[in-house]
Amino acid sequence: MRIRFKHSIRFKIAIIVFVTTLLTILISWALSNHFIERFYVSHTKNMLVETYKSCNTFFQNTDNILKLENDEIVSLDGYIENQTGASIYAISPDNFRVYSSVKLNDNTITGLKSLIDDYKVDEMIQNNDKYKVIRNTVNPETVTTETSGNYYDLVGILDNGFILVLRTPVETVHDNISFSTKLFASVSLALLIFEILIVLIVTNMFSKPIIEMSRVARRMSNMDFSSKIEVTSNDEIGDLGESMNELSNKLENSITELKSANLELSNNLREKEQIEDMRTEFLSHVSHELKTPLAIIQGYAEGLKSGVAEDKETMDYYCDVISDEATKMNELVMRLINLNQIETGNDLSIERFDLTKLIEDVINNTTILLKDRNVNIKFEEKEEKYVWADSFRIEEVITNYLSNAIHYVKDDGEIRLWYEDKKDTVRVNVYNYGDTIDKENLEKLFIKFYKVDAARTRSYGGSGIGLSIVAAIMKSHDKEYGAYNVEDGVVFYFEVDTNSNI
Repeated sequence: MRIRFKHSIRFKIAIIVFVTTLLTILISWALSNHFIERFYVSHTKNMLVETYKSCNTFFQNTDNILKLENDEIVSLDGYIENQTGASIYAISPDNFRVYSSVKLNDNTITGLKSLIDDYKVDEMIQNNDKYKVIRNTVNPETVTTETSGNYYDLVGILDNGFILVLRTPVETVHDNISFSTKLFASVSLALLIFEILIVLIVTNMFSKPIIEMSRVARRMSNMDFSSKIEVTSNDEIGDLGESMNELSNKLENSITELKSANLELSNNLREKEQIEDMRTEFLSHVSHELKTPLAIIQGYAEGLKSGVAEDKETMDYYCDVISDEATKMNELVMRLINLNQIETGNDLSIERFDLTKLIEDVINNTTILLKDRNVNIKFEEKEEKYVWADSFRIEEVITNYLSNAIHYVKDDGEIRLWYEDKKDTVRVNVYNYGDTIDKENLEKLFIKFYKVDAARTRSYGGSGIGLSIVAAIMKSHDKEYGAYNVEDGVVFYFEVDTNSNI
C-alpha cells in the first residue's frame, strides 16, 4: 500500500512545526507590536531629552549666543545633536527673540507664545523644573485621526534662562513603528518558509530509510526475502535495518524448512495409501519391461551354448547383443528405482534458486546431442527467476523434457523454451517443431512405460519412463504439468512456485 504524502510522517511533522512556529510568530508579533510602540515613544522622548541637553551645552557658550545675535549662525541645525530631527526653538525671555533650526514666520511665533502660555513656563521657572515632555495637538477641533496634527513637544528652561521648545511629529514615530512591524512580519515569514523547507529536507533524510524498510517489509509479508535493507547509519534506524535483515534471513530459512516439512508430511500421508499399489504396479511393469531383454539374452546365450556361433565374429556379435541388453536392463532398473523414490516422496529438498540459470545449464549440457541435426534451441529469458522447489528434481524435469524434444524434433527444426508468469507460480514451456500427437495418446504420455511410437522409442533406447518421472516429480511438488499440440509441433509444460506460501 502506497502512503499518500498527506498521510506521511514528513507531512505531519511539517504541519506540526509549521503550526507551532506560526503560533509562536503570531504571539511574538502581538507582544512586540505592543512593546514596539512603547519603545519608540519612550525612545523619542529620551532623544528629545538628549537634544535638550545638547542645546543646554550650546547656549552655555556665550560665543555661540553672540554669533546668533550677530546672525553669524542663521540656523541651529548642524550645531546641536538632534537624533529625532525635531524642530528646535530657543527663545530669549527678554525680547522673545527666537533662534531655531527651521524657518520662522508670524504664525509660528504666535503658536510658540501660545504653547509657552499653555505649558505655564512661569510656573516651571518658579518650581525649578528643567523640562517637560507632552504629546500635543495643534488644533484639537479639527483633528480626526490619532496622528494628524499631533506632536511630541519638549518645553524646557535652559541654564542661561532661555526657553527651549523641541517639537517632533507623532507621525514620524508611527512611521518607525510601522516600518519595524512590517520588517518583523517579513523576516518572520521568510524564516517560517525557510524553516518548513529545512524540516522537509530533514524529515526526508530520516523518513527515506523508514520508507525503504516499509517497502522491504511489504515484500517480506508476501514471502519475498530477496530484498535487503542497506544500512548506512549507526543510529536506531540503522539498528532497526540490521534487525529486519536478520529477521528476513531467519524467516527465509524457517519457511524453507517448513515448506520441506509440509511437503514431506503430505507425501508421507499419500505414501500410506499408495505404497502397496505402487509396489504391485512396479513389479508388474518391471516384469513386463524386463521380459523382452531377458528373452533376447536367453536366446543368444542358448545359441552360444549350442554352438551356433562357430566363428569369432559371430560369437562377438552374440556377446555384444547380450551385453547391450544387459546394459539396457541395468539402466531401466536404475530409472525405476529413481521413479520409485520420487513417488514415495524421498529425497525432496525445497529451496530457493534461480530457474533461469538452471535452464541455461541444462541447455548447455544437452546441445552436444544436436551437433549433427542442425537443430536450434532458443531460450530468450534473461532475467533472474527465483522459485521454490527441489532444484535437483526440477533439473530432471527440464532434462527429460529437453531429451524428449531432441529425439522427436525434425531435422533443421527448432526447440524453444519460455516462461508464462501466473499468480504465485511460473509456467515453463518446452516446444519442439515436429509431428503433433493424437489426442488419445496425448492423454497417456505421462503413464509409466507408455510409448506413442514404440519402434522409434526403442531405436534410441527409450523406456517410456522419462515422462512418468516428470509426472511423479510434479505430483510430489503438487504442481501442474502436461502437454498440448500446436500447429507445427508439441508443447510440454510444468509449473513451480515463485511464492514461498506454505
